[in-house]
This record gives sequence, C-alpha cells and structure tokens, in this order.
Amino acid sequence: MKVLLVSYHYPPMGGAGVQRALKFSKYLGDFGVQCTVLAAHDPGYQQDPSLLADIPGKVRVLRIEHRPLLQRALAWRVGAGRSAVVASPARAAASTLPARVPSPAVAREATTGASRHRLRDAALAAYASAHFPDDKAGWARRARAPAQALLREERFDLVFSTAPPMSAHALAATLARQAGRPWVADYRDLWTENPAYAAPAWRRMLDRRTETAWLAQAAGLVTVTPSWQRLLAVRLGPNGPVAFIPNGYDEADFAALAPVRRDDGVFRLVHTGAFYGPRDPGTLLDALALYLRDAPPTARPLRLRLVGAMGSRFAEKLRAFEAQYPGVVEQRPYMPHHEALAEMVAADALLLVVGAGDGTRARVTVAGTLPGKIFEYLRAARPVLLLGDEAGDAAALLRQHGRGWVADETQPAAIAAALRQMMQAAPEAPSVPAASVASFERRALAGELAQFLRRCIGGQQP
Repeated sequence: MKVLLVSYHYPPMGGAGVQRALKFSKYLGDFGVQCTVLAAHDPGYQQDPSLLADIPGKVRVLRIEHRPLLQRALAWRVGAGRSAVVASPARAAASTLPARVPSPAVAREATTGASRHRLRDAALAAYASAHFPDDKAGWARRARAPAQALLREERFDLVFSTAPPMSAHALAATLARQAGRPWVADYRDLWTENPAYAAPAWRRMLDRRTETAWLAQAAGLVTVTPSWQRLLAVRLGPNGPVAFIPNGYDEADFAALAPVRRDDGVFRLVHTGAFYGPRDPGTLLDALALYLRDAPPTARPLRLRLVGAMGSRFAEKLRAFEAQYPGVVEQRPYMPHHEALAEMVAADALLLVVGAGDGTRARVTVAGTLPGKIFEYLRAARPVLLLGDEAGDAAALLRQHGRGWVADETQPAAIAAALRQMMQAAPEAPSVPAASVASFERRALAGELAQFLRRCIGGQQP
C-alpha cells in the first residue's frame, strides 16, 4: 500500500507537533505501507535536526518552503522569548526561601504587560480571521502543484493528512478529490470544537461549514482521545469509521538515553514543552506561592523546572514570581527531543497541564484533551502532577497506567494541597513503567494505523 502523508510539521522542525507524523513515517514501512511525506520547510520554526535520524532512507520527503508573514514580522519577539531565566547556583542550593513583596515597579510592569498581551491577543485573533483556514494557507497553495505532480508520478492508494494546521486537511482533501483516491484525516487537535478556538461567530459559521464538507468527503478519521473519537463519530455519521489511535512514546528513544544524576537534595518538578493556547502558568505560580508560604523548614527544597520555549507571553508573571521567591522556578530553553526525555527520566515528578482554564468550551472537548507528552511521562515512570479535569481522559489514563496526583488547574488551593501531598510522599527510586504502558509504543500504534488505512481503502473500493 502506498500512502501520501501530508503534514506541515516534520523534521528538521522540532517540538511536539512533529512527533506523530515522524513516528508514523518511521514505522509504517514495517507493516507494508510505503510512505511519502509532503511537508513544509519553515526556517523560522523551532528546529531540531537530531530528529532527521529517525526518517528511514526509503521514505521520500517533499518539503515546500513557507514562513508565515506574522512569524517574519514578529521574529524579534520570538528571539527574545527564547532567552532563559536561569537561577544562580547559590539560589538553586538554598534550602529556605523567604518571601519578598514585589516592588511597585514590578507590579506596574505586570499590569502593563497584561494589558499589552490582551491587545496582542486581540490583534492575533483579527489576523487569524483574515486567513482561511489558517495562516498556513499560503503553504498549501504553493504545495498544490508539486503535490499534484507527485500524485501523477506515483499511484498512491490513499492520502493521509494530520492537523493542525488545518491547511494540511484542506490540501489533502483537494488532492484526494482530484486524484480520485480516498482521504483519511488525522485530528491531533480539534478545529471548531477546540478549547483554544477564538474566532468570531461569522468565522465559526464558515469554518464549521467547511469542516462539515470535509467530513462528508473523508473515508475515515483518526483522533487521539476517546472523547474526541465519540464527538467526531457523531459529526461524521455513517460516512466512515473513526479510529482512536493515541500519541505515544518510542522505545528506541528511551533506550538511547544517557542517564542524568542529580544529588543536590532538591526536589524537581519538571514540565517539558510550551504553555500554549488557553494554558497559563499563572494559577500554578499562585499555588506554588501558597505551598512555599506554609512549607515546613525541614522540607526538601522544591524547584519547578520549565523545559521549553516559553516566549514572552508569561514573562511578567514569571519575573514577578522570581522577585518574590528567587530561584524556585528554573527555566531552560528548547532542548532537542532526546535531551527533553532525559529531563523527564531524571525528574522527581513531572508536571502535566491539561485543562483549558476558562471553562467556555463544551466539557467534552476540554475533558478529552490528552497532551502527547503524557505517554512519554508514563514511559519515564515518574509520578505525575496533573492539572486539569479530574474526570477527564488524561486523569483516567494516569490512574490506569501511572501514578500521581490530579488537581483542578483553576484552583490554587487544590494545587497547593497536591504539592504538599507530592512533597510528603516517600522519595521514589527510578522505576519501570506499568506493563500496560507498552500499548502506547509508537511502532505498535503505526501498526494500528496501517490496519485502519486498509479498512478505509476497502470501504472506498469494490
């Protein structure tokens, strides 16, 4: 079976968005699927060249260069956001941390910064509304002719696209329709039902109508959480099947890790990746302050270690917290994927922020969120502090396959209580993951996808 995989994000791009397409392309060949990848080349996006080693030599990759206009215009802001706030060794070793009252200048800066970011968010929403279906539409237009030539050159059995960005689905649907081949859409995130969706009503109506037309064409859908599978099945109706194939972890990545040892007596709560969309570390910082205010003098020093590009969006909040509790938050810029995994394995506990925060979206879309890193967290076999819906898919997954604590992300007191429980728990030596975690190994998931794609082809062809 020959499949054209359409994915905007693909190495040498880095970050969580590339992992799903990369690992599918790495392992689909083991199940009789010859994969060709149509991707973007975006030099302004976070790069991780180390991921190129995962692409099999037999996988052909066609990259179409694209860099969104807004990204070029704000390049200087991205560069500023990548600078890390690094605690000094003396602060990192401190066992007691007296609270400090932020100066009036810091408070004024935080207030001004919040206003500036509200204006920025409004400007970004207006910018997003001017692009259809998103700001990667220019890439889709540029990729159409080369992709059509590729389809004429090779007779693919199926077109498979993974999104976001939704321009990947728009391009794949057009290519499949013109070539007369079945199309399967992979929803890593929802579109119009996404908790982060913030377009005005007129645009929501247009996007909803477009998505309905896509669903009518699709031979099948794939998504990453059970709740989203049920939601999309209702929208798809009898037109085709909807598969739940979660994100996962690659055992080969963990086998290659170099051990990290830290014996400084500090308890490190590690978060990998960025806070994006409606996710905001503000409530967590409030909870951390509550915990530190009442922590007994004999407690191990607690450090919140943020690994990943945070950008400038939360800079004021982090600076204000640093002024009050110096050295508690350790920031590290984006790391290559294998280094981020090493951070997970070396952590005393891992932080996972799941929920949407403002409660303005349907509960099924928020409760169904399963960040991709949860599976690598489970494989790392460290306890997890999960902030989100206590009845959501992520909390259920943690209870079934891992261990840790769950707290409502909007309640500082509940998070502070979870932090106290975490710190009072007996220190744990590195352990092995539960046997059930193996069901989320990337190669096994690629096998499930291969089987599903064959089912979708069979439903389209006599």
